[in-house]
Amino acid sequence: LVTRCHHLFYAARALEGLQKEINTCIDILSQLNLESHRLCVFPYLLTVKRLRGVCTKDSCMGFENILKIASAANNLANRGHAIFAQLELLVVFNEWESASELLAEAGNLRLSIPGHFVGVRFTALEALISFKMAQTSALLARIMWKRRGVKAFKLLQSWAKKGNVNVVHSLYLLSAELAVLKGDGKKAEERFKTAVMVAATSGLRQDKALAHNLAHEFYTSQGDKYWADYSHEQSQEAYSDWGANAKVDQKIVIR
Repeated sequence: LVTRCHHLFYAARALEGLQKEINTCIDILSQLNLESHRLCVFPYLLTVKRLRGVCTKDSCMGFENILKIASAANNLANRGHAIFAQLELLVVFNEWESASELLAEAGNLRLSIPGHFVGVRFTALEALISFKMAQTSALLARIMWKRRGVKAFKLLQSWAKKGNVNVVHSLYLLSAELAVLKGDGKKAEERFKTAVMVAATSGLRQDKALAHNLAHEFYTSQGDKYWADYSHEQSQEAYSDWGANAKVDQKIVIR
């Protein structure tokens, strides 16, 4: 049940239907008194509800409460899923500073959830957050963030070479952000377009939306209003199709 919920989240299931599936899973796990399993799923329910805009800080258990429970039980898996789900939200809402702080606090979540595909996704987010921070940081911090991003990027490349096709679209997106960091606008534009195409072909609505969103940031920085507006429109459409109404409205409480 737990793995199914995680798979459905990353398979870009429409959020309204996904919320119902996760709620059912949590009810079953509660009836079976599997609290640690329930807490591996609950952060994703919270993520879905906040993306949909149907959950506020006052109406839902927050990530901080989940982390307190995980800490008291010394459950690294529960902690890992809670931090990871929060990172997903911060990336969707382009909260790079907050994401970098949480990433630094998180450590290596691959050790908390060994052999799990969530660890692969964490590696992609780690590289993305690191590249975005490197783009805006002063020299020493820029070097540190770039080094961390490149390390995670190379790890993803090694998995792709071993046959993990699920990271291909992420590699194109990360290549685009690395090109932005290096000042190679032509390569960045090419890789953004490819990232959008591969994510769309794979049916990954949330990653298609993210690629358009980051392309919008790139074109805006280049002063290209036409493509910036186009990328923004496409991002909004993809997030709306996914059901992420709070992102479309850009209103959310993360913590």
